[in-house]
Amino acid sequence: MKMQVLYFSKDGNSQILANALSREHRCKCDQIPPAYPCENEKLVIIGLELNGKEAPKQVVDFCKNMTDKRAKNVAFFEVSSNGGIDGLGNLKSILKGNGINVMDDVHICTVKGSLFSKGKVTEGDVVAIKDWSIKLIEKLSQ
Repeated sequence: MKMQVLYFSKDGNSQILANALSREHRCKCDQIPPAYPCENEKLVIIGLELNGKEAPKQVVDFCKNMTDKRAKNVAFFEVSSNGGIDGLGNLKSILKGNGINVMDDVHICTVKGSLFSKGKVTEGDVVAIKDWSIKLIEKLSQ
């Protein structure tokens, strides 16, 4: 399946998970905004670190420029310290308005940090996101 994994990562956690997905599915992985636009992808997986906040301007602009010629389906994963997905609503609306199918199943990776340090993804988180992505691809292949 022609696919691509894109991420916007402040703390590096989304990048770690995006790279793991890229290796698992042997597809391109790039940060948002990507060096080259998506072109006729069956699936684009977008990873973000939002913690329930609104998406950064770069990600909103990227989604506004996405068309159904660039991607047929988009799925999101979020790395969060609070488990919330509130910040994805605007992005989903933009993509749906552009004629792109947005997958309902959002993968949430909750990382726990402390007062003085950010949480980091674990090997278990990597296994979980790979399993999630395999199920997404199976759904699209039916």
